[in-house]
Amino acid sequence: MKKSVFSMMVLTLEVFTQIVVGVDYSIYDLQYQSDPEDLNSPHVGEDVNCIGGIVIHKFPGGKPKVTLYDPAYPDGWGGIAIKDFTEAKEFYNAVNVGDWVSLTHTTVEEFNGNTQLMFESKSGFVVESTGNDLPEPILIEPNDITAPIYQTNPEGWLVENHNTEKYEAMLVRVESIIVTEKDLGKAEDNYSLESFENAGPNDLCWASDYMNEEVEEDDYHRFVSLGSHFCSVTGIIEQYDGYKNYYEWDYYQLLTTYTGDLKRYTPADINGDCMVDFSDFAILCEYWLWGTE
Repeated sequence: MKKSVFSMMVLTLEVFTQIVVGVDYSIYDLQYQSDPEDLNSPHVGEDVNCIGGIVIHKFPGGKPKVTLYDPAYPDGWGGIAIKDFTEAKEFYNAVNVGDWVSLTHTTVEEFNGNTQLMFESKSGFVVESTGNDLPEPILIEPNDITAPIYQTNPEGWLVENHNTEKYEAMLVRVESIIVTEKDLGKAEDNYSLESFENAGPNDLCWASDYMNEEVEEDDYHRFVSLGSHFCSVTGIIEQYDGYKNYYEWDYYQLLTTYTGDLKRYTPADINGDCMVDFSDFAILCEYWLWGTE
């Protein structure tokens, strides 16, 4: 009888230990869904440990958030945001861009359509390494970031599909684009980027500068105006969905983070390939020697 009681105590202790320690998940484990229309994490509401990733951005905001990227998944499902709910903002203040950070006892939540981890008083973190190289942005077409369509029933901006879901919280880049509209979306701070090279009928996406640390006066970076041409625009993908007063919205936006994300054409780029190099110098020399005939 004593042996049975002892065995039950050991079994109970093992189960309790498993609950306390939890399971270590990758960002991919927390984000991936085989059906892009199934938007919630398979672990929503759970207390999880995350093996983490490289800090690629910090945003102060009301609830400061840190965006992590796991370079093991460069094609999708490799990014996630961590929101710091602690009073001292101990996680946000302690980590830096380029750190590889792992986390324990964070809660998986869905907020405005985005899978995020809540860093709370129960949570912990470890800076595994510092000075890691930041990832190269994923080069995609504008229409890979599903742009919404304005509808009247229900009223609002809504996407027709959620194929962009796999890029959530990841760094992407679109090339050869022009700003065609502004003051779009629920907060009227979105602008439309449309391809001007081999463009299809819907070859456009939405962007916003609200996370851009170098926005000076209004909702837009000073480079962004109607008709602005860019060699490329880089940013972090975020979904934004919600419902208020019979108005509904659900769309994806490319969020620029600093001035360097908006790469403009320059006068020195004579051949228009978005690089200033020897080929531009050669063209200049040819004009200088032989004129413009």
